[in-house]
Amino acid sequence: MALRGIYYLLLFSIINTNSLFAQENNFYSTSNISSMLDKLDVFGKVLYIAAHPDDENTRLIAYLANEKKYETAYLSATRGGGGQNFLGTHLKENLGLIRTQELMEARKIDGGKQFFTSAVDFGYSKGPVESLNFWDEEKILSDFVWIIRKFRPDILITRFNQTPGITHGHHTASAILADKAFNLSGDPDAFPDQLKHVKVWKPKRILWNTSSRFFNLDNYDMDKMLKIDVGVYNNKMGKSYNEIASESRSMHKSQAFGSLRRRGSEVELLVYSQGVEAKKDIMEGIETSWKRVRASETLTQHIKNAQDSFQINRPYEIIDELTSAYKELNRLVDRDWRAIKKNEIKNLIKACSGLFFEALSGSEIASVGEEINISFDAINRSPYNIKLEKISILGEEFDVDDILENNKMFRLEKKIKIPINKEFSEKYWLVQKADFGTYKINDQKLIGDPDNSPSLSSKFVFRVNGQEISYNVPVVFKVNSPIKGDDYRPFNIGNPVYLNPKNSMELIVNSNKKKLSVDVVSGIDNLKTKVHLKVPEGIKVQPEFYDVELSTKGERKTLEFNISLPNEKTLISEVYYEADINGKFYSRALENIIYDHITPQTRFPKSDVSLIKFDINFKANKIAYLMGSGDKVPESLSLVGYEVDLLEKSDININKLKNYDALIIGVRAFNSDKSLYDIKSQITDYMNGGGNVIVQYNTSRNIDVNKFAPYPFKLSRNRVSQEDAKVEIINKNHEVLNYPNKIRLEDFDGWVQERGLYFPVSWSNEYQTVISSNDVGEDPNNGGILISKVGEGYFVYTSYSWFRQLPAGVGGAYKIFSNILSLGKK
Repeated sequence: MALRGIYYLLLFSIINTNSLFAQENNFYSTSNISSMLDKLDVFGKVLYIAAHPDDENTRLIAYLANEKKYETAYLSATRGGGGQNFLGTHLKENLGLIRTQELMEARKIDGGKQFFTSAVDFGYSKGPVESLNFWDEEKILSDFVWIIRKFRPDILITRFNQTPGITHGHHTASAILADKAFNLSGDPDAFPDQLKHVKVWKPKRILWNTSSRFFNLDNYDMDKMLKIDVGVYNNKMGKSYNEIASESRSMHKSQAFGSLRRRGSEVELLVYSQGVEAKKDIMEGIETSWKRVRASETLTQHIKNAQDSFQINRPYEIIDELTSAYKELNRLVDRDWRAIKKNEIKNLIKACSGLFFEALSGSEIASVGEEINISFDAINRSPYNIKLEKISILGEEFDVDDILENNKMFRLEKKIKIPINKEFSEKYWLVQKADFGTYKINDQKLIGDPDNSPSLSSKFVFRVNGQEISYNVPVVFKVNSPIKGDDYRPFNIGNPVYLNPKNSMELIVNSNKKKLSVDVVSGIDNLKTKVHLKVPEGIKVQPEFYDVELSTKGERKTLEFNISLPNEKTLISEVYYEADINGKFYSRALENIIYDHITPQTRFPKSDVSLIKFDINFKANKIAYLMGSGDKVPESLSLVGYEVDLLEKSDININKLKNYDALIIGVRAFNSDKSLYDIKSQITDYMNGGGNVIVQYNTSRNIDVNKFAPYPFKLSRNRVSQEDAKVEIINKNHEVLNYPNKIRLEDFDGWVQERGLYFPVSWSNEYQTVISSNDVGEDPNNGGILISKVGEGYFVYTSYSWFRQLPAGVGGAYKIFSNILSLGKK
């Protein structure tokens, strides 16, 4: 019985992989209902596989999910945290969280489901061997097998093939893993521990979704490829799948992947990889009707009756047939499809009756032991007789036994106490620090899930035509936004106290002493706690602790600790803040991640601070910074003593700039805002007067460097993706390598993720170069720092990834960047 219960739990998690906020968006039209009725007759599953958010083919997913009505899911090997953020400064795990939410929003549009493995996106990789080694191939292969066994797809489709060297190493690795998992998922000797929770499953075939736009297909027989025109128009949705796909893809806003709506025929090509080869259709040889589950004639007749008698003005008239079908589904032996079809019918009953219900918390965050107010609302917007029998939450049942009259709101208000044993709501893959290449996830059943399950879930139990129909409903928080109206947010379980460090990294420069600040935020009323800064041996801290009392929830107080470090030239260490409440210890912060296009996210990261000590000289002091797509370079420079002001485009004029030693232009600035080309004359005047202008990397696509640079150069897509790649000094006497800091090869040790990206490949004679770097087996990239004299000042274009190195506290990177800022300041 225990295993059966777990199996049903897994089935439910599969069905509900997309959002905690399904209720928010489930306002059904009669065309929705018609499509849902059609889907009842379809049995078939497709798992699309690639490496990152935005790799998926949204056209094909939209077509398969809506036209063919298959259960269609996208498995992204990573959450995309190794990329760049076009919208803001969040990177790494927080960018991965943003991109996770973007994928979930995309799936709401195109109708797919979403899965992830535990692989960490470590940035650009030039080959699959590096990717598989970094991730621990066996671990991620296990994840692939698990997700196949969990979802049970008939067909696997990869976005990429297994040929190395033609695309990102993660891309190729995803195809290699899919190919291996295809063969192992049906083998009981492969990852046998998984079989405590799922059964073996072998898909029918695996296909490669290729394209002549991205791959050379000269060696492939086009006549043997399966072809699907995904550009067809859906009359019920009022859109073509091209249009739906464009809307879905445009959710990848952090990657600036807005996509114009396309219309007309669009043929997708699929190449046979493994399994039983198909000649004409991807589902060839797979039963996709009710025959697959040996449904009774009674069941299929009820379904047919509902479909035939559906009327757009009176959809509730088919509820009798739907509830009869729901009852008859209990006879199905196939538990997987039984759960899926019962869920589809439940949604149809809700849609046909206009049934709406939600559970609203009076608080967005509550700590364990805290009492919260919850409003349970329900309304039946049809003349059909529906009784709300009971509502349950946290094992407590509230009998209602109330007929929901047409269009009359029902509300039940209760006080609920959060159990002491409830875990706080940190994202499950971020609770523990990631291993080298994978997120550390101890619960096997969570692997693959796109997001946390609801922190609190309630159950509404209805009686409909004699059948008990129940719905699990997440507890959410809702406010009236003056801009959005209904603004739904997840309800989170937190801690009684949060410790938010002022900085997650502190740089101790030219000193052994540092003052560290932390905000203590109360998660409850009447907080009393002792706050410590926990340090390793050799570091001294004063005071030893603070006694803190805060009277109201949300109140905060800033504390300062003074630390003294050992008398060493360089040092890297970790410290953390800890609060003691009656012998129970807390060391988590509170962080909100809010962007308009995704559901607001709340995180509870550890209250850790990295300490990095090094010495540095600098001659420039006052810096102007013009932000591009978003980075943390300004804050990072402030940590070592620079005075940095963020400017807007309108501030870029000689009268303003003459107050600064240098102007830094942020990453991808000219990619993200073409109007910045207009500042060329102003920055030229500034350089002529002795100012320095440093432009950080831009991508090579759709950019004209002549519109911002004083002399021409040409950008490429060249990267140095290995953070420890060889560096050569090619102009050892240049000022930028000698003043005010002497630059040595060891200053390139300890870099993170990559050296640089989109290097120039050619440039005019006015530019000087100083260093070169390249990945193993590739040609040197000499143009990573281009320097030209302009009047009394300097122009510098640099493709090195300062936006990663400086926030990571890489001392050598600070020394080099300080020298760039100090050009001409001798």
